[in-house]
Amino acid sequence: MYKKLTKKQVNRLEQRTLSISIYTIIGLAIAGIGYGLYIGSEAVMLDGFFALTSLMGSGLYLLAAKVVEKPADRHFQYGYAHIEPLVNSFNSLILMIVCLYAFFNGLKGLSSEGNLVDANDVVAYSLITALVCAIVWQYERRVALRSDSDLIRNDAREWMISMSFSVVTSLGFALLWVLPEPARTWWAQYADSAVLAFLALLLLPVPMKTFYVNMREVLVITNPQDEVTLRVAEVMRQIEAEYDLEDYSTHIAKTGRIHVIEINIMVGPDFKLRGVPELDALRARIWKDIGLPLEEAWLGILFTANSRWL
Repeated sequence: MYKKLTKKQVNRLEQRTLSISIYTIIGLAIAGIGYGLYIGSEAVMLDGFFALTSLMGSGLYLLAAKVVEKPADRHFQYGYAHIEPLVNSFNSLILMIVCLYAFFNGLKGLSSEGNLVDANDVVAYSLITALVCAIVWQYERRVALRSDSDLIRNDAREWMISMSFSVVTSLGFALLWVLPEPARTWWAQYADSAVLAFLALLLLPVPMKTFYVNMREVLVITNPQDEVTLRVAEVMRQIEAEYDLEDYSTHIAKTGRIHVIEINIMVGPDFKLRGVPELDALRARIWKDIGLPLEEAWLGILFTANSRWL
């Protein structure tokens, strides 16, 4: 069990981790595109282009990690947390486009004469890059668990995708060492295109899921199964059981690393609390029972006797 970090510690850890990720990606992008051109493998070049796309993504993650730390101001009165799902959505969209392009490019190769490459060269390169990606992926997974950072979690997911690219590529070309003739000759001609299309199709659901989750936050769509939503509902059921409430409504939306929570309470004729200090005490109790730190939520609680304000 990791010790809970402060917001400042999490932000510093995010920036340091993403900087390491960026430097590693630069090396892999140069190696993948250069070596892919050298041996004429589209699958290896895709690995390099994927790394290049991840470089842009990690750069945006690093920028987001710096921006979300800024306090609220008169332009962004709820702070800058909304930048995080915007960056995650954009990066996921780019990855989906890369996967779709690779898939159709692979199909094009399969429908033509294929692409003959040296299997030994591809397998050696893919195993090395898979090892590098696995090391960074595991490191970022541990950082994400320690910091509970969606930015690091999403960047780690991209490293997992890159590792999967490399592993599947090496396995696909390693088949040439065990296939009998005439299958070996056919596979040697079409392995590059087939692996390219298969990888793209296999990995497409990963950025699609990330895009879906983050676009819900961008569009301020409430998740009924969100932990905070369920917690607020439980707290309000307890309050309703103790006080004379005619009705209440809640509006909860997650954006990045904060929850915006609005609770409107319609009091009944026998509602016991009368003064502002007593109402503030009830607000404090609700806030305490919800259990979120101040930097992770915006909470507004309205008391009214008129249903129009619910």
